[in-house]
Amino acid sequence: MSWQNWSGSVRCPSSQIQRPADADALAALIDEHHGTGALRALGSGHSFVPFWADGDTLLDLSALSGLQDVRGEVARFGAGTPLHAIGPLLAEHGLALVNMGDIDRQTLAGAVATGTHGTGRGLGSLSSAVRALELVDGCGGQRRVEGNAALDAARVALGLLGVMTAIEMQVMPAYGLRERNLKESVEQCLEQFEARLGQHRHHEFWWVPRLDVCISKTLDSIAIPAQPRLDELPFGEEGERWGASWQVFPSVRDLKFNEMEYAIPAAAGLDCFRAVRRCMLERFPKLFWPVEYRILAGDAGWLSPTQGGEVATVSIHQAAEEDPTELFAAVEPILRDHGGRPHWGKRHTLGRGDLEDLYPRLTDFVALRREWDPDGRFLTGYLAELFL
Repeated sequence: MSWQNWSGSVRCPSSQIQRPADADALAALIDEHHGTGALRALGSGHSFVPFWADGDTLLDLSALSGLQDVRGEVARFGAGTPLHAIGPLLAEHGLALVNMGDIDRQTLAGAVATGTHGTGRGLGSLSSAVRALELVDGCGGQRRVEGNAALDAARVALGLLGVMTAIEMQVMPAYGLRERNLKESVEQCLEQFEARLGQHRHHEFWWVPRLDVCISKTLDSIAIPAQPRLDELPFGEEGERWGASWQVFPSVRDLKFNEMEYAIPAAAGLDCFRAVRRCMLERFPKLFWPVEYRILAGDAGWLSPTQGGEVATVSIHQAAEEDPTELFAAVEPILRDHGGRPHWGKRHTLGRGDLEDLYPRLTDFVALRREWDPDGRFLTGYLAELFL
C-alpha cells in the first residue's frame, strides 16, 4: 500500500500495513518478522523525519486505543489513542492531562516517543507525565516498564526499544483555560516575556518575519465555564476564547508544513532567538511562516531534548510544498551554537558523534536498544545511522 506522512516529506509507496488487534497479536507479528525492512508504528505520521522507509512493515495501532483504566490521578490508555480523544475521555472522570501542545492530531505513543510538548514554566513534555508503559520488544516479548532507569530510557525512545501498547499518564482534576492573543512589537514582546512567564500558566510567542511583529499568547487556569467560547482565533488577530483545557489547548492546522525545532538552555533562549531573527531578516525577510518560542521544564529522559533543566524551544516552519533546505541550513548552526538539542520528530542534520556530545546516556541507550532489539527490527536506515 502507499502511505506518506502528514506533510508529505516521507513517502512509502509500496509498504505493507499491518493492523494488530491487540498486544498479543502484535507480539506474534514481531516475533515472526523476518523481512528485509523494519517494523515501524505509524502513529499519525506527524513527524517530519524518515522514521519510516519504503519497504518497511508499517504498524497501524488504532485498535490499541481508548481509556482502559483510571486509578486516582493515573490514567491508562491504549498507546494508539489520538490526543484529541483523550480530553473527552478524561472529562467523564473529572480529570485532564496536565499539559498539551497546540496540535492534537498525534497519537499518544508518537507524542511520548518523540518528546512532543506544550509550554509553561514548571510544566514538562507529555513524556514527563508517563508513570509506566507497556511495549513489545524486538524479540516479541511483552514488557512493563515503570519506576526505574529503564523508564527514563523508554519514555523518549523513538520506537527503538519496542512498540508501545499501553501508557499510564499522570493526570489532574479537570480545569478550564482562558486564551488571550496580542499583536505587538518585537521589542515590547521580549521586554515583557519574563514577567509574563511568572504571571500566566502558559506564555509563548510567534514572530512573523515578513511583518517583523510578534503574536503573544497566554493561557490561564479558570473554572470550567458553563458557556465556553471556542471559536478559533485566526492567526495574527487579537482576541480571547475559553473552555475546558482540552478544548482550548489545540489550534487548527489546515496548512501543512515542515519544521525544525531545537531545545535551547533557557538562559540562552532569547539570545538565540535574537540571532535567528537577525539571520532571517537578512536572508528570508519575506517569509510569512512564523518562528515559535516556548518555555518548558526539563525532565530525566535519557534522550529527552529537555534533559538537564528548563529549556526554550525555537521552532522554524516552511510550507510543505516548498523546499526548506536553505532556510533550515541557515538557522540550524545558530540553534546548535546556543547549546540546542533537536526535537526528534523534526528536521535536523545531526550525526551520531553530535548526539554523543549532547546526550551523556546515549551509549547506555544504544546498549539497551541492542539488548531489547538484538536483530534491529525497529531500525530504519535513518535511525541505524544514529543508533546502531
